[in-house]
Amino acid sequence: MDITSPGSAAPFSVAGYRVEPSLLRVAGVATHGRLESKVMQVLVYLAQHAGQTVSRAELEQQIWPGRVVTEDTVTNAIVKLRRALGDNARRPRVIETIPKTGYRLIAEVLPLGTAAKASPRRPAVGGLAWAVTATLIGLLLIATWTFLTRGELATEQATTRSGKPAVAVLPFKNLGTSPEQDYFANGITADLITDLSKASGLLVIASGSVFAYRDSDAGPRQVSAELDADYLVVGSVQRSGDALRVNVQLIDADDERALWARRYEGPLSDIFDIQDQLTSAVISALQIELAPVEREFLAQRPTASIAAYDLYLRGLEAHGHRSREQNLIARESFQRAVGLDPALARAYTGLAMTHSRDAIDGWVSTPSRSLEQAAALAAKAAEMDPSVPQVYFIRGQVELFRRRHLAAIAATQRALQVDPNYADAYALSAWILNYAGRSDEAQVSMDRAMRLNPRHTASYLEVLGEIRFVQRRYAESASLFTRVLSINPDYMRARLWNAAALALTGTLDAAAWEVTELMVSNPGFSLARLEFAFPFKDPRVLDALLDGLKMAGLPDA
Repeated sequence: MDITSPGSAAPFSVAGYRVEPSLLRVAGVATHGRLESKVMQVLVYLAQHAGQTVSRAELEQQIWPGRVVTEDTVTNAIVKLRRALGDNARRPRVIETIPKTGYRLIAEVLPLGTAAKASPRRPAVGGLAWAVTATLIGLLLIATWTFLTRGELATEQATTRSGKPAVAVLPFKNLGTSPEQDYFANGITADLITDLSKASGLLVIASGSVFAYRDSDAGPRQVSAELDADYLVVGSVQRSGDALRVNVQLIDADDERALWARRYEGPLSDIFDIQDQLTSAVISALQIELAPVEREFLAQRPTASIAAYDLYLRGLEAHGHRSREQNLIARESFQRAVGLDPALARAYTGLAMTHSRDAIDGWVSTPSRSLEQAAALAAKAAEMDPSVPQVYFIRGQVELFRRRHLAAIAATQRALQVDPNYADAYALSAWILNYAGRSDEAQVSMDRAMRLNPRHTASYLEVLGEIRFVQRRYAESASLFTRVLSINPDYMRARLWNAAALALTGTLDAAAWEVTELMVSNPGFSLARLEFAFPFKDPRVLDALLDGLKMAGLPDA
């Protein structure tokens, strides 16, 4: 096969894709796209040397002869090829990075018309074709998933890997003199994650997973392996009075090499300009194309008041502690922020989150009233700024407990349109779908949430346990709830589910013990209080839960 140059190279097949060099076209089963001329030349050259390691220097000499190019030029070409071929740097099927050396095309290259040999590797297909294939695989895996018997949690990469570059923004370090400024560095990190998440061409690891590395000494290679990330964004923030300095690096996880490094300095009032520049730099470095609506969302500024923004960040920090006391502190900060800027949509969203948390975590005696307050505040925030995804998340929670399941699902879909990487919205979608009687779809959504948030929280495991319970897989369900309680012994909802699941497996002594523990921390708790907390569309599922709790010894009233 003659593939010495794009102009004269004959069409060929690689990893299930038809490559037509003269047309600069790569086509999958149901997708096609065009490559830049130099990017196609890189693919042709790698295909000509399939199975061989090609150095960066060789690529530079062959593709850009007589020109001085940076390492980024070759790197960006490889990134574009991986995206076009549905490949992933961490688990390559097409192009493998040889650290500190170059690249190797590991997929079989065939002239068109030659049948591909059988291979144990999953063919790399793109777009709709892969989505359909992944769905069929996912349905089979749901029936055979046995991770619980191995004592580990696994996320099915087949249903969640899309060929998008995966980015993890690690917590920015506070280089200021006061540890009390940690909330500011954390807020800058969270805002960058939120902004990058709105780019549909990226897979952005959720803040819940990256903040687990706030005080970690783990190196880039370990972090990227644990989070399955291709790139890491690391940085530091130094705030001194009205002066601000931010240092940032984008690191290629393959070889721990910094692709670029930037320093931003200016007055504190420039914070939003700095954030815009930082987000744009990351998106540009990764060669991500933004849709018009994504550009519009990213261009919006939250407030003109730095003091209000500062209070908003303080509120976020307190809310993240997930305790009743800190929830009240967060509410006070959000209220003060609104007082300084009545148009700060994010602060109203924060207030809505505190009321929603009151209801769902059982911190108030009138949860329906708290949800109404949350809904009203979220609606107000949405009117001010429809690009805040949390407003639709809250709306989904409210509609679920109103037992309007279709409206709740629509709300989470809207949240994911605004923020395609919103892990908690995928988890909420799974929760809602499960209550709506669509547990198979719930599992698919939960897989996605756990890919985006790989260091799974107790609440994620609890949702998985509920899915297993609805599927009548009570033993697996009980195993999950037991793990949740080992992480958070005060998780009352998980203890309720565990008591019912254990009882339905015939483990009555263990189920009775769970009820005893529940009653110690919640005297007077009874079955009569459960109807609001478990909004099932199918009453038979609630009946199964109540039957299990009765068997475990929970009193009727």
